[in-house]
Amino acid sequence: MTSPALFVSWRSPKTRAVLPVARIVFHSDRSLYEFAYIRAAEQAREQGFLPFLEFPDLHRIYLSEKPFPLLANRLMPHGRPEHAGFLASLGLTPSAHPMEILARTGGQRTTDQIALFPMPAPDANGCYLTYCLVQAIRYMPQPGTEERIARLQPGDPLFMMGDVQNPVDPAAIALRTEDNHLVGYLPAYLAGDAWKLTAGCGDLHVRVERVNPPPAEVHHRLLVRVATCWPDDFRPFSDEKFQPLSTH
Repeated sequence: MTSPALFVSWRSPKTRAVLPVARIVFHSDRSLYEFAYIRAAEQAREQGFLPFLEFPDLHRIYLSEKPFPLLANRLMPHGRPEHAGFLASLGLTPSAHPMEILARTGGQRTTDQIALFPMPAPDANGCYLTYCLVQAIRYMPQPGTEERIARLQPGDPLFMMGDVQNPVDPAAIALRTEDNHLVGYLPAYLAGDAWKLTAGCGDLHVRVERVNPPPAEVHHRLLVRVATCWPDDFRPFSDEKFQPLSTH
């Protein structure tokens, strides 16, 4: 397992701000899924967030031997003929765990405001490593952006650019190619830690992992690998807002 936990985010329909609201952990030693709301859910309630129907109590921890419906409904059924190709587009094998699949896809659906993102963990060498899909490709100038992405090769570097005048998220990080083509953005959930890691390690390496041409959907177009050192004092998503509201 490369992702011991997933966070659940909610997008406010009023402000378009993306706020984390919950954490889901898979305990492999007990084969149990655990759901708990986090402190940021209280801030989200001020913007209209309501507890999920299957998790009505903000201060309770929920356990299940099977993926919660919130997860299961965001997974492609194994019986679909395109399932193997779908996993390959994410850089995963047919035996991938549901948590790994959702860590790559974000579990996004057009019918709601919910997305999922993984908690990074050290790799075998103790370094920071995570994979993510590049966001906002559909909002980049077309057809030039799609044409440039199509020419990217695995291992190609992408470079971070702070977008401090972004009206939705001043901490947003745009990504450009070596020849200065904007291709999209790092997911918003990585921005805070990305700047911390850049300061602590001197650099954050974003490289192309896989390009998925049509008919793959545009939000699956570009998978990247994000890697750097893991400072001794670094803890991913250590801000108070990511801590569970209940610990028992």
